[in-house]
Amino acid sequence: MKWLCLVLSALVLIPHTLAQVDVSLNFKKDFYLADEFILAELTIVNFSGKTLVFGEQPNWLTFSVESSRDTLVARQKELDVMGRFEIPNAGRGIRRVHLVPAFRMVDQGRYRIKATVEVPELELRMSTQEAEIGILTANVLWEREFGWASEGLGSEPEVRRYELMRSVSEKSIELYVKVSDQYRERVFGVYSLGNVVSFGQPERQVDRLSNLHVLFQNGARTFRYAIIKPDGRLLLQQRWDYSDTRPRLKLGDQGLIEVVGGLRQLSFDDIPSPDQLSEVRERNLEQAQSSQEEERMDQSREPEPSAVTPEKPLSDENQL
Repeated sequence: MKWLCLVLSALVLIPHTLAQVDVSLNFKKDFYLADEFILAELTIVNFSGKTLVFGEQPNWLTFSVESSRDTLVARQKELDVMGRFEIPNAGRGIRRVHLVPAFRMVDQGRYRIKATVEVPELELRMSTQEAEIGILTANVLWEREFGWASEGLGSEPEVRRYELMRSVSEKSIELYVKVSDQYRERVFGVYSLGNVVSFGQPERQVDRLSNLHVLFQNGARTFRYAIIKPDGRLLLQQRWDYSDTRPRLKLGDQGLIEVVGGLRQLSFDDIPSPDQLSEVRERNLEQAQSSQEEERMDQSREPEPSAVTPEKPLSDENQL
């Protein structure tokens, strides 16, 4: 009888123990493009009565991804989940994890994602409810190959590719940018620049520093301006409004591309924030001036005299 009471007590304690810690998984968007960075947000709520420690072991957090065809998506590399953090009693903790490129969700369709968390102090292993996201296709509006050398000393220029894509979902039409290598095998960045109107084409130009400038209309009288770096990072994001004139891109005196016309409007999602904008612009001007100075020095150098003088000029078809 005593043994039976102990078993019943243990069974009663199991759901109570599980209720001491709550885990949930969320995503900021319902739909993503293939190779777009997908940020999973894990929330842990602690009511265990003591402080819990997470992130000390590589297997404390794992993910499983299943396609709409009920097949598991293989993990191609380890996820970055390390980093110790504590959650006090009655506290809440959030850990954000990039699922790409560890899991490549490239086929169009729905995917079900679940996170599993280990709590060593309570000897618990629990899983979140499945969260569902969709992978969409997009139409390529424009693409451009360009040469770019990284800032490392002695680096050779490599060919990379910019692509502007438009994706249509049930809720919106979004403009995406993708930065990849020449053959689209290595992807350095895929992300949405925001909603875009169904009419018109976005303006786009590549400056002398190989940055991509994009200006597009996202409302009746509003525009969005963005600068994307060759390494896939978003350097600048601004809002512009239609005033007496329409905003447009123009090549400036310093060899930099800028927006003329329209009216600049400060926005909460500006990148960088307004107080950092002047610093970024000064840095870009310094880079452009340095590039111009190097070109002038190259042009001013006289070619060394040739040791052998050709008897006749090269034919047109052999000249570079």
